[in-house]
Amino acid sequence: MTDHIRLLATALAAIVVVAACTGGAAPAASVTPEPSSQPPSASPAPSLAPSVAPASAPPVASAPASPDASAGVALTQPWATAELTDVATGQAFRIADLGGKVVFIETMAIWCSNCRTQQGDALKALKELNGSNVAYIVLDTDPSESPADLASYERKRGWDAFTYAIAPTGVSRALAAEFGDFVLNPPSTPIVVIGTDGTVTLTDYGHKSTAELVALARQHGA
Repeated sequence: MTDHIRLLATALAAIVVVAACTGGAAPAASVTPEPSSQPPSASPAPSLAPSVAPASAPPVASAPASPDASAGVALTQPWATAELTDVATGQAFRIADLGGKVVFIETMAIWCSNCRTQQGDALKALKELNGSNVAYIVLDTDPSESPADLASYERKRGWDAFTYAIAPTGVSRALAAEFGDFVLNPPSTPIVVIGTDGTVTLTDYGHKSTAELVALARQHGA
């Protein structure tokens, strides 16, 4: 009896050992990966804002066209902008308002014989130019001579193709400041020429012939 109990105990112990080695272990639990603390990367959501074209640059203003030289260039010199009086008509005028013409300006005095000779040739030149766009201004720069005296001088010679005027003191000073004091010396027959393009030129001192005056007029746009 005792032997049977020992055999039974031994068999039971063997069973327990086998069970522990082969099937007694609990199956391994499946491990679920722990979710990451970082949110999954996602494709950027499409923008819902309407597409806006970049603003176009403001139009560039075109430069104004260059003035036509034939229209004349405004003169701003004091001798050009000063108001003068035509002694024959009493009408006021300004040399600056003669833009677009070839303008001759001769300084003179009634007593100057060289001036009379110069004006005689200038009259012939104007006739040869035959109505070209030319103005001939004769400025009396002798402060002792009056408009009445100068008007009488013009009537005696019938030189109404010219415009005679007394130069005010300010005009004489402005001429001297720009061209030198000798421009106020009538016997040297100073002549200033203004071209149709606004250029201002003091000619050489001394008498200018009819042909020379015609050439000057055409050279400066007549």
